[in-house]
Amino acid sequence: MFKFNFSSEDTDPDDEEKANREKLWKKCKEILYEAGNKCVEDIFQHVHTDSIFSNGSEIKYFRRTEILKMLNNAENLNENSVLEAERNHSDLVPAVYEGGLKIWECTYDLFSYINECDNDFTNKKVLDLGCGAGIIGITLYLKGANCWFQDYNSDVIQFLTIPNVLLNSRDRIQNCKFYSGDWDFFVDTVDEPSGDEQNKFDYIFTSETIYNTESYPKLHKVFEKLLKKTGVIFLAAKSFYFGVGGGLFLFQDFIDKHKIFKYTSCWKCMEGVKREILKIQFL
Repeated sequence: MFKFNFSSEDTDPDDEEKANREKLWKKCKEILYEAGNKCVEDIFQHVHTDSIFSNGSEIKYFRRTEILKMLNNAENLNENSVLEAERNHSDLVPAVYEGGLKIWECTYDLFSYINECDNDFTNKKVLDLGCGAGIIGITLYLKGANCWFQDYNSDVIQFLTIPNVLLNSRDRIQNCKFYSGDWDFFVDTVDEPSGDEQNKFDYIFTSETIYNTESYPKLHKVFEKLLKKTGVIFLAAKSFYFGVGGGLFLFQDFIDKHKIFKYTSCWKCMEGVKREILKIQFL
């Protein structure tokens, strides 16, 4: 017997969209660190480090190539996405691996800007969105912030972000939280139903996260739902992402159309690949 379902009442489009999203994108989960974690201790013993400097500030980080070797030999991977991308010689595979092991160019710009600005981050609640190696969040953490780190891939958080935080300071690791997964799921997980402003972020920092125009609604949702009304977003990006489709002007246009945020440029580089840092706030 064949049955044909033509009635639109049988399927809710929102439910179908949610089901498709859950199949494609990684769900959000909190990655917990416990003292004595073998994975982290192995990284400290076997992986070399590099540093970046700006205005007297130094951030250390473990080398990407050596972390990849550890991932190849690891028995406790949460996912194979990073290695799958590496086998395909790609820094980006949408919905699979979003480039978290690489420190991208605009991260250095944002790192320098933070160290040159006069903002007081002491005891501020800060989100490093799309954190990767965690350079930005670590910088703020060392300046006294309570920092949350988010990246798409859980193995990036486990094998790179958390070790990098510990490499720079173990003193206040309890003031940090770590999450992986898609931005939609991240908002669903951490957004307070009560809408309590005290539980939202004073600052959101994000770098190189607007290369894909399809992600703009998700990114805008994170800003809208998780930022305090008096909060500030700093977004560092290239003017154009050739071969990918996104760029600063397209994201500015997206913001303008939604009429929730305003933005100003607080830093620009007009030589070579054009880059900029936007300061974004509620209207």
